Amino acid sequence: MIHLREFLRLAPARATGSIFALCGLIFGTWASFIPYVKEKFVLDEAELGLILLGLPVGNLIANPLSVFIISHWGAVRTSLVSIVLMGITFMLPVIVPSVSLVAIGLVLAGASFAFTNVAMNTCASDLEKESGIRLMSASHGMWSLGAMAGALASGFGVVGFDWLSGQWLDAHFAYVATIALATLMITLFIKGDFQQIHEDWEKNKQPPGSGLSMFKPNKLLWILISISLCTFLTEGTMADWSAVYLREITAAPETIIGWGFGLYAFFMAGGRFLGDSLIARHGHMKILMTGGILVSIGLIIIILSVNPWMALPGFMLTGLGVSVASPILFAAAARVPGLPAGAGLATMNTFGMAAFLVGPVLIGFIAKALDLRIAFMCVAVTSIIWVIQTYSILRKKIST
Repeated sequence: MIHLREFLRLAPARATGSIFALCGLIFGTWASFIPYVKEKFVLDEAELGLILLGLPVGNLIANPLSVFIISHWGAVRTSLVSIVLMGITFMLPVIVPSVSLVAIGLVLAGASFAFTNVAMNTCASDLEKESGIRLMSASHGMWSLGAMAGALASGFGVVGFDWLSGQWLDAHFAYVATIALATLMITLFIKGDFQQIHEDWEKNKQPPGSGLSMFKPNKLLWILISISLCTFLTEGTMADWSAVYLREITAAPETIIGWGFGLYAFFMAGGRFLGDSLIARHGHMKILMTGGILVSIGLIIIILSVNPWMALPGFMLTGLGVSVASPILFAAAARVPGLPAGAGLATMNTFGMAAFLVGPVLIGFIAKALDLRIAFMCVAVTSIIWVIQTYSILRKKIST
């Protein structure tokens, strides 16, 4: 727990964690409003899935640019600006009056999400190097807490605004506007602490690199990317399909269909806050491989379950196993030699976010053509690939 205590003690670490938490809060809020958008524009599943592709499109466009912007502006300034833009752009799909504007809003949101994701992970990596303390996992734990808060609070927030505003103000608009304003205020509040720790690092950062350099990964980065495809696919599947799986496959009652993702997210957050200490004790790759094994076991339990109570422990194990994957992979990508500042992270983010955002769409097609249980089997297979790839790094002792 020493690393978590250090994380909470250091003001710059808390400020960095606040950016992660705000990013999670915004994303969790948007995720909870997807059914509202679907109902508002009377979309079927296929139409909704097509519109949601706006997020990965925006990510794909913005990731190459993020390398250039971070190398010139610095990760700190990019994080502060992009998190505010993220709060604004994620409002758009909720408040715009047409489906086409929803799609455009999602492209802009995906772009701001990409800038924020690469920049804040670069900041966390820089802070680790400056302080000598492992903080990446705890930072990602803050993202998980923010996402949980966004998902849980949005329903109550909309009801509250609806009660307060009556007919003269749309409750959904009022709530997302409040989230955007809160993001701006918190960003201004933490700006001083956030910039302080990084001043010397920014002066001595690597020379600016071209955005095209992110598309020249070496062998190590390709291995890390292949693992990230598996880990982010698992995260995306749990986020989008856990409630549907409990409802349709295990016949869970309406009152508990959200428990699968809730327990998954809770154990993910817990694993991330403990992750830095475990990594320091056992090493990055051993913990990453253990996480893949836990995910494999968890998914097998879910697949074999005949009722929701049997499936819930599987969601717990899956959340615990996947918790350390993103922090380890982002930290490793930031240390890949021979790449300009942010290039490894941007490349990882491009492929990882593609798996996170596009993967669930593919799961939907598999579920429609075959069965949702079979779709989850495909995810389980990727977790086994994750274990094999991590073992290959350990066996060959490739430096990360």
